Amino acid sequence: MTSIVFKKSMLKTIIFLGAFIMTNTSTAASEAPLKLGYVPTSFPRDMIEVNQFAEHAILGQVLEPLVDADRFGNMTPGLAKSWTVSSDGRTLTFDLFTDRVFSTGRPITSKDVVYSLTRHLDGGSQSRNFLTSIESISAEGPQGIIIKLKEPNVAILKALTRDHLGIVPSDWKFDSKSDEPIIGSGAYRLVRKSGKWLLITNEKFLHKEKISIPQWELVFFSPEGSGVLESPLPDYAPLITQQGRDDLESEFKKNGIPVEIKEQLSFVQTSLWWYPHGERYRSTEDKSRIMSFLSDLVETRCKQTKCQRATGIVPVGIAGFLPEPLKVATAPRRADKKIKVRLATMGVLFDFLFEGKTAAEVAAKHNVEFEFFTFSPATLKELTVKKPDVVMGSWAGGFNDPEGFLPLLNQLLATDFVKFLEDLAPLYQKARTEQNWTKRADLFREFNERLVKEQRMVPGWKIPMYSVRRPNLKEEEIGFRYTPRLINVKKGK
Repeated sequence: MTSIVFKKSMLKTIIFLGAFIMTNTSTAASEAPLKLGYVPTSFPRDMIEVNQFAEHAILGQVLEPLVDADRFGNMTPGLAKSWTVSSDGRTLTFDLFTDRVFSTGRPITSKDVVYSLTRHLDGGSQSRNFLTSIESISAEGPQGIIIKLKEPNVAILKALTRDHLGIVPSDWKFDSKSDEPIIGSGAYRLVRKSGKWLLITNEKFLHKEKISIPQWELVFFSPEGSGVLESPLPDYAPLITQQGRDDLESEFKKNGIPVEIKEQLSFVQTSLWWYPHGERYRSTEDKSRIMSFLSDLVETRCKQTKCQRATGIVPVGIAGFLPEPLKVATAPRRADKKIKVRLATMGVLFDFLFEGKTAAEVAAKHNVEFEFFTFSPATLKELTVKKPDVVMGSWAGGFNDPEGFLPLLNQLLATDFVKFLEDLAPLYQKARTEQNWTKRADLFREFNERLVKEQRMVPGWKIPMYSVRRPNLKEEEIGFRYTPRLINVKKGK
């Protein structure tokens, strides 16, 4: 679950997103680095701990995955030049390029791939949620990889395109004190110089000639509570929310600096879930009233603020989406029983729901009282102790497929999502293993619809995302790829 939110000119992030300096820096040193914003202050850290979108975006410049995807969502070679899937869908065989090397000059082999992916499987990585169908990963000679699955998983190739799953050397260990803590084979290297973090050209990158901008300086989020944007202003901020766009546009105008803004294709949205560790979880009556109240509140506030409702857990444009919001029967108001609901909201994104008199009026209509508290990615585990009735989160998905969104609920709900589904589990399992894409989309649509109708969750709203850049920069169309690639950003006149 990865997304970014801005509030009142203060940047915040929420989710639910080697030891030597290069000696040959003649290209990078020829000009001052452009500023790239915005990066969480938690970065850099070990990939298996990364859970914020802006961190993924930086990893995508430094690391290369086993397989990749273009902006149309088509599978393309990454470090593997080719791959095959067995007829039963349970064995994937990959053949690596023989000319790919890490930024250190060391050739990339199957041993590095096995090491890199196994780290995520064995640890508490966010990507582990997408890899649970993997039974084993093994090397077949220096360039061959065999992945065996417990069951067919047509989304596994898309899962492997995640920047998070980029390949590192088999002897690599994360060192927070290092000036080059992450070693990869991507277009850029992440290095620290004079207290600043830079992305500089990887001289060993196979297509180095395509890099138009030799180095970038990372601009981090402003300190918590400062109330101002971090200085300096970025030259390029690829994916930010509307509030962030407005804040940046205001700052650029204040300083008399021209800026260009463009809306990007976005699958970021919010959702509200009946929490399995809450004390009312088994109360059908309370669930119906509480979720009806929240659905009514979201609908009312979206109309007032002109935000677009989400239709289900699968965003519009992804296989299995619902074309229109469903009309769910409202639970009858009981005058003799007022219930109090405890809501947990991820960061500040849900604050507008409860501001002003609207929330109180809708609550009175349903004879409900409410209180809410916020949590962050770091405090997710505390929710099982606080036991809210409903947990609210937002994310962009791990990749553009239903399976890129649903497994993330393991973390948000602090339970195995399949077990959480109970009687819906067989339908979900059938959808995720169906190898006919048309049937698969139909099954996910049915599953999506039942989640809403049975009030397991309330769809929130879609979050538009924008890029903000100086006019002399030309960016790529990100499209269906999870993150942008800076190699595709060019300098114009």
